[in-house]
Amino acid sequence: PNLNMITWIIKELNITKDCHVLEIGSGRGGYIMGIAERTGCSFVGVDIASHFVEEANGRAKKTGLDKQGVFVEGSYQMLTTNEKCKQRFTHILCLSSLFYAHKDIDVCLSNIAQVTNNASKILVWDFNRIKNKFANFERHMKITYLLSHSEMMESLTKNNFKVHKMEDFTCKTMPCVKMFRDAALEDDPTSEIITHPYVYNSFLEDEVAISVWTFSKMQ
Repeated sequence: PNLNMITWIIKELNITKDCHVLEIGSGRGGYIMGIAERTGCSFVGVDIASHFVEEANGRAKKTGLDKQGVFVEGSYQMLTTNEKCKQRFTHILCLSSLFYAHKDIDVCLSNIAQVTNNASKILVWDFNRIKNKFANFERHMKITYLLSHSEMMESLTKNNFKVHKMEDFTCKTMPCVKMFRDAALEDDPTSEIITHPYVYNSFLEDEVAISVWTFSKMQ
């Protein structure tokens, strides 16, 4: 995980040891464990891939972070049914995972709302459509549906969320994306790794944008 990003998230959301954080799409757990290690917060990580969940729980046990949290298999669809997730979190993170649920965004946001309170802060690192067609992104990420910035804003408002900030991080992120791509190409000129998690050509052709949203329930 990017240590600068971990530091930025902690500062941006003011996460402390008294906080209870849920990460949807936690993968191998690097970000949420990095946050928990630095702040002492408790946490739950959710991911659809069972091998990621198993690996993350193993890493948590090895580092002693299993005393602060746990990883469970699932998605946004089971937030209201899984015992580990059926609680109120002070913070929710979706770091490059929500765009997989854009087609079911209302269901996703409704379930998120049920595990938060009015003071909860939600941070989403997302991809948003700029053009109607996004062939590069669709080809490599297998995503056929993406919300634009205005459509995302409309969905959040419709589901009674108030947006505090939306930042387009594409320009800020591009140097890192290019460095990652160039290193992969040098190692293997035919490598498909350059397309995941960032589809470089999509950004060059202004198909999609990297967006960071922070929002909470309307009071």
